[in-house]
Amino acid sequence: MEQSQKQKAASLSVIATSTLTAIKLLVGWWSGSVSVFSEGLHSGTDLLAALMAWFAIRQSGKPPDLGHPYGHGKFESLSGAVEAILIWVACLLIVWESIQRLIHGVEVSQPIVAIAVMTLSTVVNFIVSAHLFAVARKTESLALEADGWHLRTDAYSSGAVLIGLAILAVTGWHFLDPLLALVIAAFIAKAGFDLLRQATHHLLDASLPPTEESVITRVLQNHSQSFINAHQIRTRQAGKHRYIDLHLVVRDDMTVEEAHQLCDEIEREIKRELPDADVTIHVEPESAFKLHDSDEVARYRFIRRPPKSK
Repeated sequence: MEQSQKQKAASLSVIATSTLTAIKLLVGWWSGSVSVFSEGLHSGTDLLAALMAWFAIRQSGKPPDLGHPYGHGKFESLSGAVEAILIWVACLLIVWESIQRLIHGVEVSQPIVAIAVMTLSTVVNFIVSAHLFAVARKTESLALEADGWHLRTDAYSSGAVLIGLAILAVTGWHFLDPLLALVIAAFIAKAGFDLLRQATHHLLDASLPPTEESVITRVLQNHSQSFINAHQIRTRQAGKHRYIDLHLVVRDDMTVEEAHQLCDEIEREIKRELPDADVTIHVEPESAFKLHDSDEVARYRFIRRPPKSK
């Protein structure tokens, strides 16, 4: 069900973006507006991003196999990283074209038509991006979220161009057009940086957010009377799946069945609050646990059993 929603949202993005890209490039070339043409280039990167998101979502939805035992969730993170690079390529093209227009000077011949196109672009991109964000939040899809930011950025920059063109139509100040394009380029570059940072966060197996790690800590503390300590607590994310592993030190007199039941209870409680979590617990007997590595203490969080009250 979720996979179908993601694919439909990605397909809608491809259709909307391809239509707007064609219209902007044609009107920008015909009217001589570098800001509208720049918006067309921006939408072109959005189209590539939408196609990549569509492909990444199809791949990430595949079940784990022998070659990918952890699934294919990182296809979405990889898609986000490449999309960020595409954004920066569009920025360079926009800056180059804008500087050329400022040096040589080109007038916008059809500002009213350009205004109409920017109005259409702002409305369509805002509506489609809102839908992508809604589906991304529900399915935890990084690819859809990245695609949504592409379109939302396009909506904001189209709105800025719309305002500039309206001023140009009234005042005749044609130099505003390439200046606005430069402002758009800076805005797009910032969006690309934020997107790349988020994508690499997943690709480099960074830990889960503090709010989610606090869930793990709370569950372990709730069961801390049943074990000696929990250590080497490690977390990472791939797509919407969370992977959590830890070592649990138990009493020497605890049976294998008792330890197994304790691990099952901890896993169930974590998955209840983090539904897409994959939890792996390594059990150690108290007598075999020797804490002699100071680096280990520095690297990992510890959950200890509280002292017995006298």
